[in-house]
Amino acid sequence: MNNNKNRVAILGTGAWGTALATVLLNTGNSVAMWGINDKEISDLKKQKNTAFFGDRKFHGRLSLITKDIKEISNFKPKFVIIAVPSIHIEKVLLQVVPVIKSNPIYINVAKGFDPKTLNTWSETIKKIIKNKSKGFVALIGPSFAIEVYDRNKTIVNVVSEKINVARQVKKIFDTDYFKCIPISDLNGAEAISALKNVMAIASGILYSQHTSINTRSAILAQIATEISNILKIIGGKQETLSQFCGIGDIYLTCTSEKSRNFSFGLGIGRLGNKNIDELVKIRTVEGYWATKIAYQIIQKHKINAPIISYLYKILYKQADPKKFIDNIIKAI
Repeated sequence: MNNNKNRVAILGTGAWGTALATVLLNTGNSVAMWGINDKEISDLKKQKNTAFFGDRKFHGRLSLITKDIKEISNFKPKFVIIAVPSIHIEKVLLQVVPVIKSNPIYINVAKGFDPKTLNTWSETIKKIIKNKSKGFVALIGPSFAIEVYDRNKTIVNVVSEKINVARQVKKIFDTDYFKCIPISDLNGAEAISALKNVMAIASGILYSQHTSINTRSAILAQIATEISNILKIIGGKQETLSQFCGIGDIYLTCTSEKSRNFSFGLGIGRLGNKNIDELVKIRTVEGYWATKIAYQIIQKHKINAPIISYLYKILYKQADPKKFIDNIIKAI
C-alpha cells in the first residue's frame, strides 16, 4: 500500500459506490470497498461491475475488496463513503463505526429521511459517528452513476457545516471531469436531495400522461415551490435551491429515464399502482419511502403541498394516478 495516498473506504458495492471508486482511483487515491453481494465483489476484483456497467472495465485497481469489516478497519481509511441504500444506513454504521479506529471523515452519498426521526439522514449519521470521526460531509448533485463511470463532465456539491472539511473532500475527488463545489447548508442540501426523489416519482407520472411542455413546466415550478416551503420549516437556506444540489439535481432527477425514481413514476403512470410492492423490490427507489415521511412532515407543519399529498395517496392509499394532474391543479 502507498502511504502517500489518501486511503478511502467505500461502504457499498452498487452503482454509485463503484462510480465514485473510479473517480478516486483516477485522482490517485488508495481505495477499499466493502459489500455483501458476492457477484459484485467478484466483478470488482476484475475491475468491473457487470450488474450496472456491463463488461466495461475501469482503470486502476482497488486496494481491497472485502465482506469483512475488520479488513476495512485494518485499511485505516482517512475517508469513509457511505454508499449503501438509506434504509440500511443505521444498521451498517452501527457495525462499522465501533470497529474503525482511524477517526475518518465520513461522506454520505445516500439520500432520504430517517423514518424514526423524520430528519435527514445526516442527523442520524452524525449521532452515530460522534467523537469517532474528524468530520461529516454529504456529496450531492446532478450525477447519474453511469455518466460518472463514463467520465462525463459532472459538477456536484460537497456539503459540510465545517467548510474546511468539505474542502478536504473536494481535494480527493476533483478531476478534469468531476468537480466538487463546497457549501455549508447541510440541512437544506440533504432535504432537497431527499425531496427531489419524491418529486421525481411525481414527475414520472406526469410525463407518462402529458406531453405538453406547458403542463410539464408548470408542475416543475410547483415542485420547486413545495420543496422551498419545506426548506423554510426545517431551517434550510433558500439560496441552496440555486446550487448544483438544488435545481441541478431536481432537473436531472425529475426529467430523465436514467433516474430510478422518475422511471418508477413512469411505470405507475402507464400501468397503474397495483404492482407497486413488486416494483420496489426489483430496484432501490428511495423516493418511495421518502414520500411517506415527506407527507408526515407537511401534515405536521400544515404545509400546502398538493404534489406530495396526492402522490402519497397514489403510493399508499391506491388513489388513481390518472387523476394526478387534475387534483394538483385544483389544489394550487
